[in-house]
Amino acid sequence: MSDKPRTICIVTGTRAEYGLLYWLMKEIQNDPNLVLQIIVTGMHLSSEFGLTYKQIEKDGFKIDKKIEMLLSSDTPIGISKSMGLGVIGFAEAYADLKPDIVVLLGDRFEIFSAASAAIIARIPIAHLH
Repeated sequence: MSDKPRTICIVTGTRAEYGLLYWLMKEIQNDPNLVLQIIVTGMHLSSEFGLTYKQIEKDGFKIDKKIEMLLSSDTPIGISKSMGLGVIGFAEAYADLKPDIVVLLGDRFEIFSAASAAIIARIPIAHLH
């Protein structure tokens, strides 16, 4: 077994699931055998929803990547286009960050995009809820 720490990438797109991921993120951050990576997307990056990525930083976390994918349309076509942008963004982020595993929570379309890109990149997924 390698002495290299495992890199765990947490993806968060909303304030609600960030609240559920917070303690897991703290535990990973405090474990010397783990490296925490954070990708922020979705509502966290929207001024309409309060730019909540700032709270993540205020909580003492370093955000490794921000993936803009929200279009101003919530129609089926608009959401599908957002998902396409998300898959492109996550593919690039995973290629750059090279995580050992990706942790995803929930079933919103932002998370589906993150999961799709991880599957193609052959990165294991830990899916919660």
